[in-house]
Amino acid sequence: MTRKSKRRSSVLEIGTGLTKVRIYTIHRKDGYDQFTLAWKEGGIRKTRSLASMAEARMIAQQTTVRLINGGCVTDEATKRDIELLRHCERAAKEFGITLSAAIDEWTSARKAAGDVSLSEALRFYQANRRDILATRTIAQVAEEFVESRRASGVGATHVKNSKLNLKRFTGHVKGNIGDVTVADVNGFLRTQKLSPVSLNGIRASIVGMFGFAKRQGYLHPDRKTAAELSESFRVPDAQISIYTPDEMGGMLLAAKARHLPFLAIGAFAGIRSAEIHRLHWEDIKWDRGHIEIAGRKAKTAARRLVPLPDNLKAWLAPWREQIGLIIESEDKSGALNDLAVKAQVPGGWRQNALRHSFISYRVAETGDVARTALEAGNSPQMIFRHYREVVTEDAAKVWFSITPPDGWLPSELKWSIRERQRKISCRQENHPCVDSANGAQP
Repeated sequence: MTRKSKRRSSVLEIGTGLTKVRIYTIHRKDGYDQFTLAWKEGGIRKTRSLASMAEARMIAQQTTVRLINGGCVTDEATKRDIELLRHCERAAKEFGITLSAAIDEWTSARKAAGDVSLSEALRFYQANRRDILATRTIAQVAEEFVESRRASGVGATHVKNSKLNLKRFTGHVKGNIGDVTVADVNGFLRTQKLSPVSLNGIRASIVGMFGFAKRQGYLHPDRKTAAELSESFRVPDAQISIYTPDEMGGMLLAAKARHLPFLAIGAFAGIRSAEIHRLHWEDIKWDRGHIEIAGRKAKTAARRLVPLPDNLKAWLAPWREQIGLIIESEDKSGALNDLAVKAQVPGGWRQNALRHSFISYRVAETGDVARTALEAGNSPQMIFRHYREVVTEDAAKVWFSITPPDGWLPSELKWSIRERQRKISCRQENHPCVDSANGAQP
């Protein structure tokens, strides 16, 4: 007796004649239906079993079409292929186009991009779109940049120089900042009949303005600005000059009270002249042994601590209890030159010689260029190139041992102390005092 494991219950025919495909539905004992396709191809009967009627109908239709066209046997689409096709159709529909239109557009873009990926090409396009950038004229950006410098708390001199430098530039180059080319910047700088140092200063202001424009969204964020790509000017190595210990000591003893803190701090701490004018007496940490230069007061915008040597403490001792700005008003170079002449310094006042002297003597004293560079707020390369003068270790010891004589005080301070003592004495004796300066009673 033959055992029957499955039973046909229905037959579905797709196509006609020689292209007919039959689908047999078979109920298996395990409870699952099986759908078997049967057709003739090349005189040979072929079958294929599937678990889904929908998939069986799809394969039957594909087979019928292939038999009608007389095509050879090819890979048939699976259910997963159909699902993928429908997914792509839905994705294209979100943009209101058909799948075939989406493929045509992709093919065209792919050919135009060449070896560049479409995502990379898109990023480049977005970075270089002119319509997404805010339009600003050079004059407008210059004004905004100067105001941002002022608001950031940088020194008044820096703000003033930036304003003057950019006024030169905006008077020569017009239009929107996004249209400025490297040639425009180079052409402007070459028309300025100034020294390389001055030209580099103007260029630095222009570079700062263009960097500000980029951060504000006025220029492309991923592209170097025309100012950054412009040419800088080589500054010839200049012969620096320093003071000898005898010259420095003579100037300190001859200095008026309003000049002495500037001289002493520049000579024995090496702080830049512009930075000294921003310092307060409270920045001198007497007990900790250093001078604190906050970032907002430093040229490099980086906080640093400068050692406070004993001889500098001695020269500044009369002002130890003082508060407020160390330099309340800026003296013209003529007053300092008069001081140098009075102290019989050959050649008079020497520009930047205080800082040059400190760095040269400090390197000789410590033998450590990196340490001196950190204290002075410079790079070691800058120290070697511009500031370092060869001096002996013995000369350095003499330099940092220059101290005021016993009982020394600038003449103005001596008068002030005597007058204060006189008034105290008068009050203690309980009788009115006459101001020795103008004859008036206090």
